Amino acid sequence: MKNIAVRAAKAAGKVLLDNFGKIKTKTHKGHELGFVTNVDIAAEKKIFSVIRKKYPKHNILSEEEGFIDNNSGYKWVIDPLDGTHNYIHSLPIFGTSIALEHKGDVKLGVIYLPMLNQLFVAEKGNGAFLNGKRIKVSDTDELKHSMLLFEGSLHMQWDKKKEFLDKVAQKVFRVRISGAACFDLSSLAQGTCDFHLAFATNPWDVAAGFLLIREAGGKITDFNGKDVDHYCKSFVASNGRLHKDILKLIKS
Repeated sequence: MKNIAVRAAKAAGKVLLDNFGKIKTKTHKGHELGFVTNVDIAAEKKIFSVIRKKYPKHNILSEEEGFIDNNSGYKWVIDPLDGTHNYIHSLPIFGTSIALEHKGDVKLGVIYLPMLNQLFVAEKGNGAFLNGKRIKVSDTDELKHSMLLFEGSLHMQWDKKKEFLDKVAQKVFRVRISGAACFDLSSLAQGTCDFHLAFATNPWDVAAGFLLIREAGGKITDFNGKDVDHYCKSFVASNGRLHKDILKLIKS
């Protein structure tokens, strides 16, 4: 299953690379500000073809196609192109995220950032890896020395986000927005940022990344400190050392 997930992620990555800067169509997603492109769809189809060749009866939950229920205990959770708006603007921060659930529990996560040639793989209980090398979260233990990668959708719940940013700006000098959850979560897992916070998310955005962070030694909770899974609506993810201070900041 790990080999299939990696193969599917790399196949999607090739689609993304081959079409970078060459988008043919983009369609508005209803009342939302988001778009879906022909490349999102092509990458999704490529992932489906790889998975279905080996596991035709597995369930699939994907950003563009939605939920495909085959009454299986296994479910693939897929974002074929995370960072679509970056991709539309030829900003090279985007990737593919693939996770595998078994009876609701994520057992496998793969994130592929093709422009960076970074392949992240995590198996539950077996650690997290970048291009075959084990990774771990950072050792940063003070907010003043930390880096936050913040959620990019500022048009949603702006009042709450502004309130938090007003607080965090007094404590954290390094605040960045990448526009791609797969980049944010994989950065946290490999220790190049120290925490990430999202007020709104989707399971395909975070399923693989959550496992990656936990297997790299990080911590993920809701804003009250309770453990969450990838079906949560909001969360705090950190290297663990900073987690209590972040929660205090949210509640202050």
